Amino acid sequence: MTNPSTHSNDINTTISRNNNDFVVDDCFADDDLLTPTEADGSFSFKNMPSTEMTKSFLERDNFESELGATQQDDPFGEDFCDISSNEVIDVFADGDLAGRPVIVFYAHRLPSNKNFDHYKFLRFIQFTLDKIVDSDYTIIYFHYGLRSNNKPPLKWLIQAYQLLDRRYKKNLKALYLVHPSRFIRFLWAVFQPFISFKFEQKMHYVNSLNELNSIISIVNLNLPEPIIRYDRSLHSATSNTVFDHNSAAFQSQPPRPTQQFNVSLKFILDHHPNSDLPPIVLELISFLRVHGLKTEGIFRRSAPVTNIKELQHRINMGESIDFANDLMFHGDIQSSVTHAAVLFKTFLRSLGEPLITNKLYPELTLLNGIEKINRTDEIRRFVHKLPPENYLLLLKVIEFLVEVAQHSHQNLMDANNLSVVFGPNLTWPTDQQVPMVQLNNLNSFCYSLIKDFDEIFVDKIN
Repeated sequence: MTNPSTHSNDINTTISRNNNDFVVDDCFADDDLLTPTEADGSFSFKNMPSTEMTKSFLERDNFESELGATQQDDPFGEDFCDISSNEVIDVFADGDLAGRPVIVFYAHRLPSNKNFDHYKFLRFIQFTLDKIVDSDYTIIYFHYGLRSNNKPPLKWLIQAYQLLDRRYKKNLKALYLVHPSRFIRFLWAVFQPFISFKFEQKMHYVNSLNELNSIISIVNLNLPEPIIRYDRSLHSATSNTVFDHNSAAFQSQPPRPTQQFNVSLKFILDHHPNSDLPPIVLELISFLRVHGLKTEGIFRRSAPVTNIKELQHRINMGESIDFANDLMFHGDIQSSVTHAAVLFKTFLRSLGEPLITNKLYPELTLLNGIEKINRTDEIRRFVHKLPPENYLLLLKVIEFLVEVAQHSHQNLMDANNLSVVFGPNLTWPTDQQVPMVQLNNLNSFCYSLIKDFDEIFVDKIN
């Protein structure tokens, strides 16, 4: 995996040098050609009027005509069924190894340019991102299948970059470009002079699915078969290990009795019979209660994936982490708080299914249609349908989040902000695809759990 910042800033040399950082042009490379207009750079930022470059996309007089009309001038009131049916974008609330939700783009699913509304697609991208941009998130872009007949116009790409302003870029923690080819190299050459160093550091080239598997569990992505076949064709003739969903290398090994990440809640409790709750949850809450309640943005900060993987491994081996004094944090208590908070989120995502269970998810979706006056009572009845171990853990988690929210004047994490972070962690099913429009409902459920804690959880942990 490489970072674009390792390349020269010279546009003329960027495309031709360091070819080892990119995959060899593939079987669809003949369709991955630049148009003559693109190749001569006539759509580059340099050729845009200087007065336009000084304005943001939304400040320009013609931005509405560029994007096209929307229903009642509200881009989020549109019906995106025609766009979403192409399945170009997927959202995985299970997250990467750092506990961040992941948005996946599949280039091979882009329809032909002849009958595809790219500007409506851009509004759909904005609609999708708006659901999660207030928290840290990751984007994975699979470049395979981008051909001359479905490649978005370069003008559109420039407009997309400008429309998705700092709000969208600030919490984007990583952008992985999988199977990049020469069109990506050209785009990098065009955009590089206008991309901040900070944003540049977030971009990474990934040449194989094996590399990607070190960042996020590939099996959780449910990758389309064409991408798997393409990756196999690239690397079958090399010394690289070919990714195979069915290979032993990517199948889960029998868990250790001490394991607490990536196993079911029942497994954890069966192997820790002296505790009604997973020990790691109690340890993390105990540490965060003492050191993290006043930390600004707690649960919204990210930690290095390598550190999180190492900590998970140590915990799975049965080690109890002393977050206040562990050598990993070099005495930096804020760093230890960030890592503990990320582990807390990733634990909830690693149970195999959400705490509200896959079975009860359909009932959860019905709660949104209940009148507000009856909603709290219905939520109380709903959570009491959970298995006892799920109910106890949910109670403990929400009880702690209530405590975090009580310090929101210092940590800025009120019930609403916490619900945005923990709504998907607690509710997102693992046995089905969930429309993005449901995300607000899931967050609303979590918000109610926090705000109406005393009324919903009539049983308290002693």
